[in-house]
Amino acid sequence: MVNNNTLKILSISIFIFTVNSCQTFIDVGDNFVRQLSSPEKVIKKVKDPIRKDVKLSALWIGHASFLLQIYDKVILIDPVFTNNVAQVLRRYAEPGLDLNSLKKIDMVLISHSHMDHLSLGSLSDIEDKFHGTDIVFPAGVENYLPDYDMNFIKMNFTDYRKKFTGETKLIDSVKITAVPAVHWGGRYGLDGKFFSSNGYCGFIIEYRDVTVYYTSDTSYEPDLFKYIGDNYDIDLVLVNIIYCKGCTEINQGTSHILPMGAIKILDDTKAEYMIPAHFGMFTDPNVQIRELKKMYLTNDEYKRKVKILNIGEQFVIKSSEK
Repeated sequence: MVNNNTLKILSISIFIFTVNSCQTFIDVGDNFVRQLSSPEKVIKKVKDPIRKDVKLSALWIGHASFLLQIYDKVILIDPVFTNNVAQVLRRYAEPGLDLNSLKKIDMVLISHSHMDHLSLGSLSDIEDKFHGTDIVFPAGVENYLPDYDMNFIKMNFTDYRKKFTGETKLIDSVKITAVPAVHWGGRYGLDGKFFSSNGYCGFIIEYRDVTVYYTSDTSYEPDLFKYIGDNYDIDLVLVNIIYCKGCTEINQGTSHILPMGAIKILDDTKAEYMIPAHFGMFTDPNVQIRELKKMYLTNDEYKRKVKILNIGEQFVIKSSEK
């Protein structure tokens, strides 16, 4: 009989194996050492993140989690507030947002069911405070969701080799479009790689005169990103990367993008601003942030466009409305 702990370790080991990253193995080893310690504190948390004078803001909670505000709409993207991911991976720094500081949430977006994006414990906490909140996800993710007291909204997605946009829905005046990600679904590693085509996608979020594109985890596909740049007026693109010090390659394997690949996405989508994310969860984010600044901020255009946030930092574009 295999006990639960063994199953957890086996599951995350399979997950790590399928990520295909040597750095991931180093990170996991470091995490096992830190299991008995508390994540480092984020000193300068924003106490009141929802503001009246905002046209667009994005607060980096850490890893791939964002609090997005577009005028009066507040959206959580891939929220992870727990100290551990997949039970055995310990986050280096605490989340950059206190859930109790939020007075409202209009919508939660879940891009796919991997454990560092779909956090069941975090959704339970959100459910406790915000009953009936809309939770939006690509078809297939529902297979991993408990019966929360939330409004489930399933989006049909598409393969980028067939079509560059999936389903579009108007949800409480916010237009959400599921767009392809060059990634994979499932939850435990091999189930998504070989046994199923469970949901995974990025999202284009449109409200009033603002458009935000969240890539989710993806590798670089020029036709896809150029299509998005030609057909949408992107104000902000949130790009999930795999951190790699000093590397100049575009992709990490076949399902993730490296830092320089994010620049390709910025150029192709013609976005006004870009925020890189999906790093610093299991290692020191401050070290990686310093290195990313050296890699990205090489000319005046990227200095203006690329916003490298600290955990808990909020990028804000103020509204001109009186």
